[in-house]
Amino acid sequence: MAVVVGKIQTLKKLKDSLEKKGIQRFNSVSDINSFLENYEHEKRNIPKNEKEKLSNQIQALEESIKLAKKKSELNLLYKIYYGIKFRWFSYRKASLENNFEKILSKRCKKSTQELAYIRETIEELYTLISGAIGENAVVNELKKLPDSFYVINDFSLTFNPPIYNKKENDKIFSIQIDHLLICRSGVFAIETKNWSSQSIQNLDLRSPVDQIKRTGYALFVKMNSESNLGLADHHWGNKKVPVRNILAMTNEMPKEEFKYVKILSLNDLNGYIEYFEPIFSASEVENIFQHLNGIN
Repeated sequence: MAVVVGKIQTLKKLKDSLEKKGIQRFNSVSDINSFLENYEHEKRNIPKNEKEKLSNQIQALEESIKLAKKKSELNLLYKIYYGIKFRWFSYRKASLENNFEKILSKRCKKSTQELAYIRETIEELYTLISGAIGENAVVNELKKLPDSFYVINDFSLTFNPPIYNKKENDKIFSIQIDHLLICRSGVFAIETKNWSSQSIQNLDLRSPVDQIKRTGYALFVKMNSESNLGLADHHWGNKKVPVRNILAMTNEMPKEEFKYVKILSLNDLNGYIEYFEPIFSASEVENIFQHLNGIN
């Protein structure tokens, strides 16, 4: 299995967005999917669950009353201290029992509102969730590669001074790559999009092809200007580190092909990566990975 380091960017953003809205019940995309699938079932079970919790609370108070009564009989100090507790527990238990239906109704209403709020929040964050689903699927696919492959999720670099792309008249101050894969055939910069056909046709959305081309160019310049990558000497001269650009589409795909970027479905991703002949040794791959992971 491929070595994978780093967290998926959209998952981090999604978790931060949920926590800012006070939602902490999800640890993964699958948790969110499970919540959406079971929403109606969970909603229907609110009265039953709240009734069970309220009954358990009353039972726990009953046990506390018995314990306080028993302790209050040990000595005078305990009689005073646990006598107060006995009266408080008894009052609390009687209050819950006498207002059982009213309290139950109030708690059911609150739980229903909280559940609806969570679903509304998830719907608002659909774009982030969709992106996280796509990136998670790509990572799971890349994990199937042998352990001589290395993946860095959410790879980012800043450049000072910026890298200048003369052809595009573009100064590149920073880059971010969803998944950076390092293997014996070189480096692959992988951008993931979980787009629908409508998104592909949307003229207002930034071109992911331009995005990954720009990123790949800056990474190529950066890597091939450094002398500390740990590459073995070759009698012909300094070896180049190739950077190949991949746009991984986990939903719909465009029919067109584009220069300098290979657009692949999830099923074709690993086959394309493994197609290229190895040019580096295992130790060189390890050195490149350690270098890139260190500067990330």
